[in-house]
Amino acid sequence: MQKTLLTILLIVCAAVPLAAQTAAPENMVQIPAGKFWMGRAYTIYTDSADLVPIDKLDDRPANNIYVDAFYIDKYEATNTDYAKFLQATGGKPPWHWPQGKIEAGKEKLPVYNVNWFDATAYCKWAGKRLPTEAEWEKAARGGLDRNRYAWGDADVDFTEKYIQAPQGHGTLKGEPLPARLSGNDAMPVGSFKPNGYGLYDMIGNVREWVNDWYDASYYLFMPKTNPQGPETGRYRGVRGGGWLDEPPNTIGGPSDINTVDTRDFSDPDLRATTVGFRCAK
Repeated sequence: MQKTLLTILLIVCAAVPLAAQTAAPENMVQIPAGKFWMGRAYTIYTDSADLVPIDKLDDRPANNIYVDAFYIDKYEATNTDYAKFLQATGGKPPWHWPQGKIEAGKEKLPVYNVNWFDATAYCKWAGKRLPTEAEWEKAARGGLDRNRYAWGDADVDFTEKYIQAPQGHGTLKGEPLPARLSGNDAMPVGSFKPNGYGLYDMIGNVREWVNDWYDASYYLFMPKTNPQGPETGRYRGVRGGGWLDEPPNTIGGPSDINTVDTRDFSDPDLRATTVGFRCAK
Protein backbone atom coordinates (compact mmCIF):
# COMPACT_ATOMS: atom_id res chain seq x y z
CA MET A 1 0.00 0.00 0.00
CA GLN A 2 2.78 2.42 0.93
CA LYS A 3 4.62 1.64 -2.30
CA THR A 4 1.46 2.32 -4.29
CA LEU A 5 0.95 5.72 -2.61
CA LEU A 6 4.59 6.63 -3.18
CA THR A 7 4.32 5.72 -6.85
CA ILE A 8 1.20 7.88 -7.25
CA LEU A 9 2.91 10.80 -5.50
CA LEU A 10 5.95 10.57 -7.77
CA ILE A 11 3.72 10.50 -10.86
CA VAL A 12 1.79 13.58 -9.69
CA CYS A 13 5.01 15.52 -8.93
CA ALA A 14 6.43 14.63 -12.32
CA ALA A 15 3.29 15.92 -14.00
CA VAL A 16 3.55 19.33 -12.33
CA PRO A 17 5.38 21.80 -14.61
CA LEU A 18 8.86 22.75 -13.45
CA ALA A 19 7.83 26.42 -13.29
CA ALA A 20 5.10 25.55 -10.79
CA GLN A 21 7.53 23.54 -8.68
CA THR A 22 9.93 26.48 -8.50
CA ALA A 23 7.39 29.29 -8.33
CA ALA A 24 8.90 32.63 -7.36
CA PRO A 25 7.93 34.20 -4.02
CA GLU A 26 5.08 36.69 -4.18
CA ASN A 27 5.89 39.79 -6.24
CA MET A 28 9.34 38.48 -7.11
CA VAL A 29 10.75 37.26 -10.43
CA GLN A 30 13.34 34.55 -10.90
CA ILE A 31 16.28 35.62 -13.03
CA PRO A 32 17.83 32.57 -14.70
CA ALA A 33 21.43 31.54 -14.17
CA GLY A 34 23.83 32.24 -16.98
CA LYS A 35 26.37 34.55 -18.53
CA PHE A 36 25.85 38.10 -19.71
CA TRP A 37 28.01 41.06 -20.68
CA MET A 38 28.22 43.40 -17.71
CA GLY A 39 29.26 46.93 -18.58
CA ARG A 40 29.29 48.98 -21.78
CA ALA A 41 29.88 46.62 -24.68
CA TYR A 42 29.54 49.23 -27.43
CA THR A 43 31.60 52.26 -28.48
CA ILE A 44 30.60 55.86 -29.05
CA TYR A 45 32.35 58.83 -30.62
CA THR A 46 33.70 60.13 -27.31
CA ASP A 47 35.79 57.00 -26.84
CA SER A 48 38.36 58.06 -29.43
CA ALA A 49 38.14 61.81 -28.79
CA ASP A 50 39.32 61.79 -25.16
CA LEU A 51 36.28 63.84 -24.17
CA VAL A 52 35.14 61.83 -21.15
CA PRO A 53 36.88 62.02 -17.74
CA ILE A 54 38.41 58.68 -16.80
CA ASP A 55 36.18 58.36 -13.72
CA LYS A 56 33.16 58.37 -16.03
CA LEU A 57 34.44 55.28 -17.84
CA ASP A 58 33.74 53.10 -14.82
CA ASP A 59 31.45 50.81 -16.85
CA ARG A 60 34.36 49.58 -18.97
CA PRO A 61 35.76 47.17 -19.90
CA ALA A 62 32.69 44.99 -20.30
CA ASN A 63 33.03 41.54 -18.75
CA ASN A 64 31.31 38.33 -19.76
CA ILE A 65 30.34 37.06 -16.32
CA TYR A 66 28.28 34.23 -14.89
CA VAL A 67 25.59 34.85 -12.26
CA ASP A 68 23.67 32.17 -10.39
CA ALA A 69 19.88 32.19 -10.56
CA PHE A 70 18.25 34.55 -8.06
CA TYR A 71 14.98 36.25 -7.25
CA ILE A 72 14.42 39.99 -7.36
CA ASP A 73 11.43 42.14 -6.48
CA LYS A 74 9.10 42.92 -9.35
CA TYR A 75 8.60 46.44 -7.98
CA GLU A 76 10.63 48.93 -6.01
CA ALA A 77 9.78 48.95 -2.29
CA THR A 78 6.82 51.28 -1.80
CA ASN A 79 5.84 53.67 0.96
CA THR A 80 3.24 51.13 2.10
CA ASP A 81 5.83 48.36 2.23
CA TYR A 82 8.17 50.53 4.23
CA ALA A 83 5.43 51.60 6.66
CA LYS A 84 4.79 47.93 7.50
CA PHE A 85 8.49 47.51 8.20
CA LEU A 86 8.52 50.56 10.48
CA GLN A 87 5.45 49.37 12.36
CA ALA A 88 7.08 45.99 12.97
CA THR A 89 10.49 47.31 13.97
CA GLY A 90 9.79 50.71 15.49
CA GLY A 91 12.07 52.50 13.06
CA LYS A 92 11.95 56.15 12.07
CA PRO A 93 9.97 57.16 8.97
CA PRO A 94 11.54 59.11 6.12
CA TRP A 95 11.90 62.74 7.11
CA HIS A 96 9.56 64.02 4.38
CA TRP A 97 6.49 62.05 5.56
CA PRO A 98 4.07 64.56 7.16
CA GLN A 99 3.80 63.81 10.89
CA GLY A 100 5.61 60.56 10.15
CA LYS A 101 2.73 59.26 8.01
CA ILE A 102 2.50 58.57 4.30
CA GLU A 103 0.98 61.48 2.42
CA ALA A 104 -2.47 60.61 1.10
CA GLY A 105 -2.36 59.32 -2.45
CA LYS A 106 1.33 58.37 -2.31
CA GLU A 107 1.01 54.90 -0.80
CA LYS A 108 2.20 53.18 -4.00
CA LEU A 109 5.09 55.51 -4.70
CA PRO A 110 8.54 54.00 -4.22
CA VAL A 111 9.95 54.85 -0.83
CA TYR A 112 12.88 57.27 -0.90
CA ASN A 113 14.95 59.31 1.52
CA VAL A 114 16.23 55.99 2.85
CA ASN A 115 19.96 55.36 3.14
CA TRP A 116 21.84 52.14 2.39
CA PHE A 117 21.54 50.97 6.00
CA ASP A 118 17.77 51.56 5.99
CA ALA A 119 17.40 49.61 2.75
CA THR A 120 19.58 46.77 4.04
CA ALA A 121 17.57 46.55 7.28
CA TYR A 122 14.27 46.43 5.38
CA CYS A 123 15.45 43.65 3.08
CA LYS A 124 16.74 41.64 6.05
CA TRP A 125 13.41 42.09 7.83
CA ALA A 126 11.64 40.83 4.69
CA GLY A 127 13.88 37.74 4.54
CA LYS A 128 15.77 39.12 1.58
CA ARG A 129 18.84 41.24 0.81
CA LEU A 130 19.94 43.99 -1.54
CA PRO A 131 20.97 42.73 -4.99
CA THR A 132 24.59 42.77 -6.02
CA GLU A 133 25.51 45.22 -8.74
CA ALA A 134 25.92 42.31 -11.18
CA GLU A 135 22.50 40.90 -10.29
CA TRP A 136 20.90 44.31 -10.67
CA GLU A 137 22.36 44.86 -14.14
CA LYS A 138 21.48 41.36 -15.34
CA ALA A 139 17.91 41.89 -14.14
CA ALA A 140 17.69 45.38 -15.65
CA ARG A 141 18.73 44.11 -19.06
CA GLY A 142 15.67 41.89 -19.17
CA GLY A 143 17.44 39.27 -21.27
CA LEU A 144 18.62 41.79 -23.87
CA ASP A 145 22.38 41.31 -23.76
CA ARG A 146 24.74 44.16 -24.77
CA ASN A 147 21.89 46.63 -25.35
CA ARG A 148 21.99 50.25 -24.19
CA TYR A 149 18.57 50.45 -22.61
CA ALA A 150 16.27 48.14 -20.68
CA TRP A 151 13.91 48.18 -23.69
CA GLY A 152 16.65 47.49 -26.25
CA ASP A 153 18.52 49.67 -28.70
CA ALA A 154 15.57 51.16 -30.58
CA ASP A 155 15.84 54.87 -31.30
CA VAL A 156 13.77 57.31 -29.32
CA ASP A 157 11.45 59.69 -31.17
CA PHE A 158 11.86 63.11 -29.56
CA THR A 159 9.57 64.88 -32.04
CA GLU A 160 6.45 63.58 -30.32
CA LYS A 161 4.73 65.65 -27.67
CA TYR A 162 3.49 64.39 -24.34
CA ILE A 163 1.86 61.02 -24.86
CA GLN A 164 1.18 60.70 -21.14
CA ALA A 165 1.42 63.76 -18.94
CA PRO A 166 4.29 62.61 -16.69
CA GLN A 167 6.35 61.17 -19.54
CA GLY A 168 6.60 63.04 -22.80
CA HIS A 169 10.36 63.11 -23.41
CA GLY A 170 10.01 60.92 -26.45
CA THR A 171 8.33 57.61 -27.16
CA LEU A 172 9.46 54.14 -28.09
CA LYS A 173 7.22 52.68 -30.78
CA GLY A 174 4.28 54.54 -29.31
CA GLU A 175 4.95 53.44 -25.74
CA PRO A 176 5.62 55.91 -22.90
CA LEU A 177 9.30 55.94 -22.04
CA PRO A 178 10.47 55.52 -18.42
CA ALA A 179 12.74 58.54 -18.32
CA ARG A 180 12.53 61.93 -16.65
CA LEU A 181 9.13 62.86 -15.25
CA SER A 182 7.56 66.22 -15.89
CA GLY A 183 6.33 66.55 -12.32
CA ASN A 184 8.24 66.93 -9.07
CA ASP A 185 7.94 63.41 -7.69
CA ALA A 186 8.18 59.73 -8.52
CA MET A 187 5.26 57.75 -9.95
CA PRO A 188 3.36 54.81 -8.46
CA VAL A 189 5.34 51.63 -9.05
CA GLY A 190 4.34 49.72 -12.16
CA SER A 191 3.09 52.79 -14.03
CA PHE A 192 5.05 51.89 -17.17
CA LYS A 193 5.75 48.72 -19.14
CA PRO A 194 7.96 46.05 -17.54
CA ASN A 195 11.18 44.86 -19.13
CA GLY A 196 11.71 41.42 -20.66
CA TYR A 197 11.88 39.76 -17.24
CA GLY A 198 8.65 41.36 -16.06
CA LEU A 199 10.42 43.88 -13.80
CA TYR A 200 9.08 47.41 -13.42
CA ASP A 201 10.94 50.72 -13.10
CA MET A 202 14.48 49.37 -13.44
CA ILE A 203 15.16 52.62 -15.29
CA GLY A 204 13.25 55.68 -14.14
CA ASN A 205 11.25 56.41 -10.98
CA VAL A 206 13.95 56.18 -8.28
CA ARG A 207 17.52 55.05 -8.46
CA GLU A 208 18.24 51.94 -6.43
CA TRP A 209 20.80 50.96 -3.81
CA VAL A 210 22.82 47.82 -4.48
CA ASN A 211 24.83 45.88 -1.93
CA ASP A 212 28.30 46.40 -3.43
CA TRP A 213 30.96 48.83 -2.39
CA TYR A 214 31.80 51.09 -5.33
CA ASP A 215 35.15 51.18 -7.11
CA ALA A 216 35.58 53.04 -10.41
CA SER A 217 38.24 50.52 -11.49
CA TYR A 218 36.42 47.37 -10.39
CA TYR A 219 35.67 46.17 -13.92
CA LEU A 220 39.40 45.86 -14.59
CA PHE A 221 39.76 43.04 -12.05
CA MET A 222 36.24 41.82 -11.26
CA PRO A 223 35.67 38.06 -10.84
CA LYS A 224 33.96 36.40 -13.78
CA THR A 225 31.60 34.37 -11.56
CA ASN A 226 29.09 35.96 -9.15
CA PRO A 227 31.03 39.19 -8.51
CA GLN A 228 30.22 40.68 -5.11
CA GLY A 229 32.01 44.02 -5.47
CA PRO A 230 35.14 45.21 -3.63
CA GLU A 231 35.72 44.00 -0.08
CA THR A 232 35.62 47.52 1.28
CA GLY A 233 35.22 51.11 0.16
CA ARG A 234 33.86 54.54 0.95
CA TYR A 235 30.72 54.57 -1.20
CA ARG A 236 27.98 52.07 -2.00
CA GLY A 237 26.68 51.46 -5.50
CA VAL A 238 23.52 53.05 -6.87
CA ARG A 239 21.98 51.95 -10.17
CA GLY A 240 19.23 53.02 -12.56
CA GLY A 241 18.11 56.43 -13.83
CA GLY A 242 15.82 58.41 -11.54
CA TRP A 243 12.88 60.77 -11.91
CA LEU A 244 15.09 63.87 -11.85
CA ASP A 245 17.50 62.56 -14.48
CA GLU A 246 17.57 63.69 -18.07
CA PRO A 247 15.71 61.59 -20.66
CA PRO A 248 17.56 59.07 -22.83
CA ASN A 249 19.47 60.47 -25.78
CA THR A 250 20.15 58.86 -29.14
CA ILE A 251 23.89 58.56 -28.50
CA GLY A 252 24.08 56.45 -25.37
CA GLY A 253 27.25 55.94 -23.38
CA PRO A 254 28.67 57.80 -20.38
CA SER A 255 26.63 60.94 -21.06
CA ASP A 256 23.36 59.03 -20.86
CA ILE A 257 22.56 57.94 -17.31
CA ASN A 258 19.53 55.93 -18.43
CA THR A 259 21.57 53.13 -19.98
CA VAL A 260 21.53 49.83 -18.08
CA ASP A 261 25.33 49.82 -17.78
CA THR A 262 25.61 53.29 -16.20
CA ARG A 263 27.02 53.16 -12.67
CA ASP A 264 26.65 55.60 -9.81
CA PHE A 265 27.52 55.70 -6.13
CA SER A 266 26.68 57.46 -2.88
CA ASP A 267 27.72 57.75 0.72
CA PRO A 268 25.80 54.90 2.44
CA ASP A 269 24.53 57.40 5.04
CA LEU A 270 22.96 59.65 2.41
CA ARG A 271 19.19 59.95 2.13
CA ALA A 272 17.97 61.44 -1.15
CA THR A 273 14.63 62.09 -2.81
CA THR A 274 15.77 60.19 -5.92
CA VAL A 275 17.15 57.01 -4.31
CA GLY A 276 15.14 53.98 -3.18
CA PHE A 277 15.63 50.24 -3.51
CA ARG A 278 14.28 46.79 -4.26
CA CYS A 279 15.30 43.49 -2.66
CA ALA A 280 16.63 40.18 -3.94
CA LYS A 281 17.16 36.69 -2.54
